[in-house]
Amino acid sequence: MSAEDPTLLKLLVQSATAFERRLNDGLRDDLDEELRPAHYAVFRYLDPAGSRVSELAEAAGMTQQAMGELVTHLQRCGYVERRPDPADGRARQVVATPTGVEALQAAAGRIHEIERALGEHLGADGLQELRELLSRLGEVLREQHDSP
Repeated sequence: MSAEDPTLLKLLVQSATAFERRLNDGLRDDLDEELRPAHYAVFRYLDPAGSRVSELAEAAGMTQQAMGELVTHLQRCGYVERRPDPADGRARQVVATPTGVEALQAAAGRIHEIERALGEHLGADGLQELRELLSRLGEVLREQHDSP
């Protein structure tokens, strides 16, 4: 790697940002023009049975306050609701509403379209290789993080 080459981290972040922009463009047309890529952090980590804001925040690498604001906005839009946590009556869980489930299905369809378009540019083998490399990358980085 030469000094002029972008780092792997930079390439990954740029690719993820571009992917989310394409996703957002399609979803804003189909769902709500107030949706922003930041809102995807809620859905990306939301357990179908429900998640606490603290769990979502930790998974997304953000503060509970920031995650709480995202959840509140999505709640006002009707995508999620807060319910009592069955394991701890003092705590609340965030769960997708029927409208939120429809939004997740729309997002899954849009993601599939984007991946299909990528396959046209990269080829089926190239797209599969990219998936495998990214999967291995995640595994290697987790192993390196977990080892002493």
